[in-house]
Formats: sequence, C-alpha cells, structure tokens
Amino acid sequence: MKFAKSKTKKSKIILFLVFWVALIIGCAVAITMSLLSRIDYILVDNPTYEVNTENTIASLFSQVNHGVIENGDIPLDTTSVGEKIQKVTFISQLGTKQVFDVVYNVVDTTAPILTGDDELVFDVDTEIDILNHYQAEDNSGRKVELSISGEYNITEAGDYTIQIIAKDESGNESKKEVLLKITRSSSQPYPTSYYIKVNRQQNVVIVYSQDRNGDYSNIAKVFVSSTGAPDSETPLGTYTISDRYEALYLVGDVWGHYAVRISGPYFFHSVPYFSKGDPYWNDLEYLEYNKLGNGASAGCVRLAAADAKWIYDNVSYGTTVEIYDSDTLPSGVVKPPAIKIDENNPNRGWDPTDPDPDNPWN
Repeated sequence: MKFAKSKTKKSKIILFLVFWVALIIGCAVAITMSLLSRIDYILVDNPTYEVNTENTIASLFSQVNHGVIENGDIPLDTTSVGEKIQKVTFISQLGTKQVFDVVYNVVDTTAPILTGDDELVFDVDTEIDILNHYQAEDNSGRKVELSISGEYNITEAGDYTIQIIAKDESGNESKKEVLLKITRSSSQPYPTSYYIKVNRQQNVVIVYSQDRNGDYSNIAKVFVSSTGAPDSETPLGTYTISDRYEALYLVGDVWGHYAVRISGPYFFHSVPYFSKGDPYWNDLEYLEYNKLGNGASAGCVRLAAADAKWIYDNVSYGTTVEIYDSDTLPSGVVKPPAIKIDENNPNRGWDPTDPDPDNPWN
C-alpha cells in the first residue's frame, strides 16, 4: 500500500514538471512568434523632396526597428511638383505583410540657370529682341519665363543697365545684370545691297547682288551650309537681317562666331565652338564642322568661319533672307565642296577658313 502511494506521488511530480516545462516552452514559442511577427517603424514627418532628385521608398522612413521594407530601393516619383502617394509594403520576419500608403511632397525651390551675354550692343532705331540672347533652364523641366527689368530707349544712344529675370513656375528667380549699349555708329554701315536665298534642302546659301536695273540677279557668293537637323528644322519663309554679334552664346552651351540674326533665335553663324574665343577661336566642334553640307544645326544656318565673317562684314541691316526648299540649284550655281577635318589633326580646334593670322591652317 505504501508502495502504491509512493508511485502515485512520483507520477504527480512528473506530471507537474511536464506541465511547467510545456508551459515555459509554450511561452517561449509565443514570445518568439510575437517578436518575429512584429512590424515596428517610424515614418519621416512630412517627407519633402526637391523635384527631379533621386530618392527611394526607404527614405520615407526615419527608423526601422522590426521588419523590412519590401523593395525599399525603388525610386520615388519626383518628376513633377505636387503631392504624391506611394504604396508601401512592410514584411515581418514571419512573412506577414502590412500594406499602406505614404503621402510625400515634391517641391521646386531651386532657381533657374540663366545664361547669356553680359553686354549687348544695338543700333539706334533698329528692331531688337533682347530676350532672344538669353536661355534659362529649370531643374523641374517646366517653363521658365524671361522678362526685362529696367528702362532703356532704343531711339536714344547711350548706355543702359537692365536686368534679365528668369522665373520658374514655382516662383524661383534668377537675375542677370546686363549693360545695354545703344549706338548711332552703324545704323546703315554697309553700302552694298544684297538679297540672300537659303536652299534648305541643298544646304546652300546664295547671295545675290543688284544688276544695272536694280534687280537681284547677280550671283555674288555661294556658301555651303548646315541648316536645321530633321528634329529642329530651319523655318521656311522670308525674313529681314537685324543685329549681329562677333560672339553669341548658343543652345547647347556652345558659342557661335560672326552671328547675324535672320529672325528671332535663328542666325547665320560659324560652326559652334565649345568655348568663346578669348583670345583665339581654337575650340571648334570639329565633328560638327564635318557635317557642313548636311542638316545638323538646332535651326540656325551654320557656315565656315570665313563665310560667316563675310556676311557679318558685308550684309546690311534690313537685307532680305529667303529660306526655301528645292532639290535643284539655280542655273550657274554649284554647291561648294565642304572641308573635312581629320579628327587626329592637331589643328582640329581651328576652322581652316578662319582668317585669324594665328590660325595654324594658314
């Protein structure tokens, strides 16, 4: 009888121990499962990003304690200004997911980049378009408005200080102070009268002078050129020569030599240079030079330096320029051959026709 009681007592002890072991293991498992299933993070307060900057989904979180962000390296959309919503998926170590939306803002706080001349020179009583001498780009990719601040009088010779203002759609501004010189020295500086035709299709410029009857029938000059490339064609039509610049800043962060305005942003000028000639024009885009005779420009009419200089020196304000298309040239007109520059030639930075006495091609 005592033996039976002892056995029963042992069984109770074993059951008691088993119970507590099971309870401890169960608690441990429950705690472990609870920890593994936790999702714990802190979002950035009012996340805000500059337009067109590189940021990822992970940047929306200031702290991640438990769990991971699914595809946290995916870029956020910052291509336009405004409020955005990003769907985010958070995953625990057990694979459970929490999906939610995060709101963030894209702003534009950067002023536009404004480029152009520090000094402009115009003749009295001529038509001028000052803003065509300036370009502005904004990091948002949106429209930039150019305007002029300051007073000047095109009918009175003198020096005027004006400001060019570039303002983007978010209200950010850049300003550039410009010295505007109005002069009487060259209102009609060139005695010879010409009429210029540009055959866009053939990339040939024909300069006509007057015959004894006053008609423009004499062929004075024929130049090979590069008019606009297919995606930026030189506009057809009839225009009137206006102002001119020995150096002109062009679209693409390049410079033109001997620039004469045809209309608006369209000029006769040399093949572009990577930098402004100071003192030498020896930084030629020689690969572009080798395109003379073919459409290659952003809309202007490119010429060899000597030909651009001839127009710059000899063609007066008010000269008519007619731009047209034809698959043939007028009788007696032959398209001049275009010079090609060997890329390995040490003189490749110079235009071979440039009359500069320091030109190594001379």
